[in-house]
Amino acid sequence: MATINQIRANRRNAKSSTGPKTPEGKAGVRFNALVHGLRAESAVIPGEDQNRFDQLLERLSAAWMPQDDMEKSLVEQIAVAQWKLARIDRSEATIYAPGALPPSEFALAIHRLYLTQVRLERSVSTTIADLDRYRKSRLERQKETTSAGSEKFKPGLLWATSENDSHYTALPQIRGLDGVWREIPREVLGDFPKAPASGDATKPPISQPNGHARPNH
Repeated sequence: MATINQIRANRRNAKSSTGPKTPEGKAGVRFNALVHGLRAESAVIPGEDQNRFDQLLERLSAAWMPQDDMEKSLVEQIAVAQWKLARIDRSEATIYAPGALPPSEFALAIHRLYLTQVRLERSVSTTIADLDRYRKSRLERQKETTSAGSEKFKPGLLWATSENDSHYTALPQIRGLDGVWREIPREVLGDFPKAPASGDATKPPISQPNGHARPNH
């Protein structure tokens, strides 16, 4: 790795340079454009294979199995960063080719590649952590919603008389697909209460654990 003094000296030399004149030097200019292309909005730049990037994204999607748009976006970020890291590996090999860059630009190119590589590796790690946190939060919210909406039936209150007759004083309820609780009609339950006889108990029923009630004696 170049030292700070070497980098500063190379910068001073670069200021006095009039630009590359040889084909090798011009190839180096094209390489510099490639380095700056790492910041491009599109992940795939000219000369790269879109199908290979799509395959990378498919493999990551199969591994992470994103469940919503946010998770899909985070997986795509990981794919883009890994794709650009692979581009850096190919570009580094180009730098070391004989005559690819003049000596005054070699150290700066290596330094830029190193900084970009560190940034992308950090981006991958950060995005994976963000994906894990988001997924954990989503599952917790989903669990809370499922628990709150899992109840489908509420038992009614059944009144038993001294004549071994019984009827509902509070009808059972069911929760519809729209989330609204509705009473089950007496006709469906076959519950047709008779008028109480004069000797029937009139005290409030005692609730039982199963939702039934019995009269007090």
